[in-house]
Order: sequence, then structure tokens, then C-alpha cells
Amino acid sequence: MVSSEIAETALRRVARRAYELGRIEGALARGAAAGLLALPAFLLCHRDPFAALCLGGFALVLAAAWIRGEGFAEGARAGAIAGIAPCLLPAAIAAAGGDYCAAAFAGVPWSCALGGAAAGAILGFTSRTASGLPYWASALVALAFAASLGCLPAGVMGFAGLLLGVVAGGTPVLAARRVRA
Repeated sequence: MVSSEIAETALRRVARRAYELGRIEGALARGAAAGLLALPAFLLCHRDPFAALCLGGFALVLAAAWIRGEGFAEGARAGAIAGIAPCLLPAAIAAAGGDYCAAAFAGVPWSCALGGAAAGAILGFTSRTASGLPYWASALVALAFAASLGCLPAGVMGFAGLLLGVVAGGTPVLAARRVRA
């Protein structure tokens, strides 16, 4: 090897390391921002330790998807945007003067169904760049972690309402896009 080839190899190694560190720093910042954005839902009704797992999972999914890049990052971003609607719905109800936790524990999962419908529609609109399994897997996992924070107090019926809402909100949007294509 000539010294110029050694220098070029060393320069490539340094550049690659800087690129990878930059991606990791950006991923950690995005994960932390996602966790902070979902924090009000956790603080409002954190009666189940599973909520902490969902909050951490949401932040980790976004960070991991951003590190991986490509379809994973696009899908996680779309899922996070869609999942924030049902995630922050409890905080919005509480800000309007309602007691979300009492209503959820009384077995009223309507807010989860409404939040799920909004999430499904948002996911349908933001999926213009959908690119296969990596996109949809990361989108649905990010959506599930974020949305579950808002529906944990409602229990199984809240999750059922959330799932039905996502399907009911996303199906018309995706069907309309399919017809136009």
C-alpha cells in the first residue's frame, strides 16, 4: 500500500465514524423528544407500570428506526405522528376540565376509539411514501406504543376501541388513495 492509499483509508474510516455518530446523536435526540412529547399522557394516568414500558418503548422505537434509516425511519415518523393523537387525548380532556381517568376506569372507551380513528386517518394520509414491510412495521409499532399511553386506563376495551378506530379511520383514506392510483 502506498502512503496516499493509507491516508485515504484512514480518512474514510474517520468520515464513516463521524457519520455514524451523527446518526446516533440525531436518533437519541428524536427519541428523547418523542418521549417528552408523550410524557403528559404518562403523567396524567400512570396507574399501571406498563405505561412506563410503553413510554420507553415509544422513545426507543423512534431512536432505533432513525439509526436504521430508510423505510424504518419514515414509518416510525408516520406512526409517531399518528399515535400522538390518542396519546395526548387524555391530556386534552383533562385540560378541558374533564376527568379522563375516572371516565376511562368507568369503562367508557369512546375516547380511545375516537383517538384511534384520528390515528388511522393520519397514518393513511402520511403513508404516501409507504415502502413495504419496514415502513409498516415501524409505523404500527410506533403508533401502538404512543397510542397505548392514552388508552391504558380504559383497559382491554380501550385497546379494542383503539384498534377498531385505527381500522375505521385508516381504511377509507387508504382505499381512496388506492382508487386514485
